[in-house]
Parts: sequence; structure tokens; C-alpha cells
Amino acid sequence: MEIGFQAAPMLEHMRVLCKELPRRVPSGLGERRAAEYVADALRRLGVKDVTLHPYKGIATLGLPATIAALIGVFGFLVGWLGGGIGMWLGGALLLLSAYTIRNLLRTVPPFFQGLIARRDGRNVIAVLPARQPARKRIFLLAHLDANKQRFTFPPSNQALMKPMETASVVFLALAGLSFWLERLFGWPLFWFQAASLAVLLIVLIGLLADEFQPTVEGANDNASAIVVALALAERLQREPLEQSEVTLLFTGCEETGHQGLQAYLDEYRPPRENTYWIDLELVGAGRLCFAVKHGISYLTEYEPGKEILQLAQETAEAHPDLNVTGRPMLILEEVSTLRNYGYEALCLMGYNEQGYLPNWHRLSDTMENIEPEMLERTAAFAWELLKTIDRK
Repeated sequence: MEIGFQAAPMLEHMRVLCKELPRRVPSGLGERRAAEYVADALRRLGVKDVTLHPYKGIATLGLPATIAALIGVFGFLVGWLGGGIGMWLGGALLLLSAYTIRNLLRTVPPFFQGLIARRDGRNVIAVLPARQPARKRIFLLAHLDANKQRFTFPPSNQALMKPMETASVVFLALAGLSFWLERLFGWPLFWFQAASLAVLLIVLIGLLADEFQPTVEGANDNASAIVVALALAERLQREPLEQSEVTLLFTGCEETGHQGLQAYLDEYRPPRENTYWIDLELVGAGRLCFAVKHGISYLTEYEPGKEILQLAQETAEAHPDLNVTGRPMLILEEVSTLRNYGYEALCLMGYNEQGYLPNWHRLSDTMENIEPEMLERTAAFAWELLKTIDRK
């Protein structure tokens, strides 16, 4: 089939986002400038219903993760130095630390989020009406911010990520239980506790070291999604769907736990029935797929909505020339939060020859490593998926 989308205007948007604006630190100046640029671009396309939506965010992923790890370190000290009561309290703190880290791996807000989400961020909301009275709502999702280069997320050997993240939670939980068992039965478990603390300190050192890394250019993650969404907005202005209202949602603070998306869901509360979400992530390089299983630990895996997954599979089968497949992916993105809220959601993304996200959280994530044909292919498949949902 003829793809019908051209990379040149998408690359011009990307040039501004990646080369002219400040680095898009979550809830920082660059992210806010990107939101303003996207809102202006939508208005130039003739989209009338464009809103800048404020929210409170976090500057860096390392902040909640470090706090959760420090709770665990404090738990060890209390357990060893606090006597009998300290064992009970230290064990509880370690279990709280494990539970909080597990939640962060599934983008469930930590209990202290209200204390640290203090920075002003902006989402961009653009609503494109259907030709007829809308019977369905479709959301196209792309995040505005970029992460730091992180050698813990992911490690150089990405195959180690799920075992490492799983072990960090399991060791903390077992260490917490070990204090209680030692208190109840007198079992000598100090050396297991010490080994668990060593694992936690290695994790903590890695988190702190990553905080000194620069913010990446973010061409693939996630300027590629922004420019594809803008291309789809232009098409939808010319060719509205028959019975589906489409909302383009450009979110902030995706890289720090999805505070932008959570704020939108909490305030606007879109209905779950007849609502479908298509999340665009790292769609500027590699081969295109939709994730059939997500997650960065074995304890926090999740899946897309069954109905939208079936529609994506039907679309891929109807357009084999686009060469899009479903596959499990090592990724944590906004479908996690959407599934937590009970929505039908699916993520489109690129993968490299090793089956992983290209240039994920690395300084190599630059515009020079973007593949124009991948942008065109993603826009074409997303357009066909929109039409499939609309016709159903």
C-alpha cells in the first residue's frame, strides 16, 4: 500500500524539539517549551480545541527511587541497632521499601509523591471531532519529556534488567522477613541481611551515579512519537473519523512515573467504555511492533487491553506490507498507568536486531540516528489502526 505520510515535515518538527529547544527535562523549561511548541503547531494545522493542562511533576526518576532505597537502608540500621522493637520496625521498613520499589516498577505513585511532585509541568490536549456524533473516543498518546542517560535503566546488557529489578525487590522483602524470623525464632540471619544490604547499596550507588548523567536529546524517546502524532493530527483535520472523537494527549513527566498522565486522568476522568488508547513510544528507529507483554521485572509484567490488541492484530494482518508484528518488549511506559486505571490501551514502538528499544536512555538517542522511513511507517500503521477502531 502507499504509505501516504512524508517524513520531511516530521523531521522539521523534530529538529526544533531536539536541536533548538533546551533539553526536555521532566517538568523543566525544555518540557514546557516543547508543550508550547506542540500547541502552536496544532493551532497552525487548524485544530481549534487545544489546551495546555497544568500538573505537578518530578524533575528526575532518581528522586523517588532513591527515597525508596533509603527507606530500606534505614530499615537495616533500625533492625540491627534498635533491639527487639527495632527488629519489628526494621523489618516493616524493609517491606515498605520493597513494596514501594515494586510499585515504582509498575508506575503506581509512591506514598510520598505529594511531597516531591512540586514542579510545574504542562500537558497538551487537542480534541479532533468525528464527522458524526461521536460514539467512541480514541486517544493518541506521546510524551514530551526526555530522560537522563541511565546505565541502570537499562543496563548495558538489557537481558539482565528483569532479573536485576526482580532481585532488588525480592531481596528487600526477604530481608524484612528475616528480621521478624530472627526475632520470633532466634535464627542467626545476620549474614543474609548483610548480603541483602550490599545488594541494596549497589543499587543505590547506581541510582546516584545516573543522576550525574546529562539529559539525552530524546529524538527517539520521545520526539519521534510527538512528530508522528502531529502528522496524524494533520491527516485527521483533513479526514475526520466517522464516529470516533480523537484526543491527542502530549504528556509531561512520563520519564518520572507518569505524573502528567495521572493528572489528566484524575481531572478529566474519560469513560472506560468505548475508549481506546494508542501510546507511541520510540518509533523513530528499528522495526515497528505493538507490545503484547510489557514490564521491566518479572513481578510487574502487564499486557495491553484485549480488545485493542485484537484490533491491532487485525490491522497488521490486513496490511502485511507495513511489516508490523506483536511481540513481548522490555519497556515501562504509559500503558502501565492506563491499565492500572482500567483502560483499553496498546503501545506501538520500535525494536532493534537484538529485540530491544533502540538507543533507550543513551546519549546516542539523537536526531542523526532517526530513520525517516520508520516515522512514515508508524504514522501509516497508526492511521490504519485508527480507522479499524472507528469502523468496528
